[in-house]
Amino acid sequence: MAPRADRFGHPIDPTVSYARGPILTSELEETLRQRHGYELIRERVARGGDDAVFNLTGLIRGFPFKPGDDAWLRSYIHFHARNHGDLETLALKILGGDPQEHDGFLATRVSAGILAVMLATLAPDDLVLSLVPADRSHPSVRQSVDLARGRFEEVIGLPAFEAALASGARPRLVVISTIGPSKHHLPAADVVAAARLARGAGALLMLDDAHMAARLAYYEEAPGLALADPDVTVWSLDKHLGGPRSGFVAGRKALVGRARARAFALGLEAQPAQYVAGLRALEAWDPEPIRRCGEMARRLFPLLQESTGGRAYMAGPGLAVAGEDLLDLALARAAGRRSSLVPVEAVAVASFAMMERDGVITIPVTGMPGAACVVRLMMYPDGLRLGDRTVLEAAAHGVATLVDVLDQPERASRLILGAA
Repeated sequence: MAPRADRFGHPIDPTVSYARGPILTSELEETLRQRHGYELIRERVARGGDDAVFNLTGLIRGFPFKPGDDAWLRSYIHFHARNHGDLETLALKILGGDPQEHDGFLATRVSAGILAVMLATLAPDDLVLSLVPADRSHPSVRQSVDLARGRFEEVIGLPAFEAALASGARPRLVVISTIGPSKHHLPAADVVAAARLARGAGALLMLDDAHMAARLAYYEEAPGLALADPDVTVWSLDKHLGGPRSGFVAGRKALVGRARARAFALGLEAQPAQYVAGLRALEAWDPEPIRRCGEMARRLFPLLQESTGGRAYMAGPGLAVAGEDLLDLALARAAGRRSSLVPVEAVAVASFAMMERDGVITIPVTGMPGAACVVRLMMYPDGLRLGDRTVLEAAAHGVATLVDVLDQPERASRLILGAA
């Protein structure tokens, strides 16, 4: 069961799985935080050009068109006249699917794909049992279950999953997050074991494999449809991949057909520009840059561990410090000063400090409301360009700034939200 309070006693908001504070009190303030992040990016690029910022989010969200693609996009008629299902064919091949058994479609986001699956699969009061490697699942999983009027339960790790089933839980659907929002990884052996248990309980199986590109390149595991023979899986074309924000939904034909119908009925399907750009990103898929970024992360990990008192962890091809650990570190260095900040605000302060001084863009600067309460330094795509020394110096500056403003909420607010 999810804790009701963090280690500092702050009550946790179950919709996002972290505590709200005096600055980021709701999704409204988190939207303002994101807007301020984009404002800082615009200002820095205006001064120093595109090379003045460094993307350490692991996200591209680009539109890698090639010459001639404009012919696809003159109108929806021109698009469908040229669309022969090339994206679906290539995506299913990368996923390890069988075209005789599997089908797929592209949704506007992974969240949209998850919603379509839930609406196509669940009846009111159906139980969804979520298995995560640590922390929690992406908020869209729980929110989609709520919209489908199902029930949601979540467990951390394979032993807890086994215990939940042994205690009598009978889920309609099991969702396994192969890599969670905080970038913790569930090993392939645990995924396979959990899948076997789910089938034994008579449940459908869904993989939230949004980070499959990083999982293939860094952990060298099997692709989604070949990993545990799920009924359905979702994969992001913008995470450690050069495509637009979009989510590919793939699985058994009958289930995918129902999910596609729901997606089209609710306007969740990807639009032509996303489709063409997603196809080009798949055609250019190359795991080697991610592997090189992973080597950089492994090289820096012991140094960040030392500077954070052992609080850092490997986040696949990146490094991370959880929000509660970050606030704990700052308080330990603050000579007895107290703070009204909650962990998600501590994460934002450190991240915006890195952005303002070094142009380092992390998820807490540009991420959507509900993004994981973690400072993540994903080395893809710009870590190598930024360099080892600057990554470590930026991280140290972020922590030092947090210590400095711990008991100054007005300064912290200006960092996160900008001037009122």
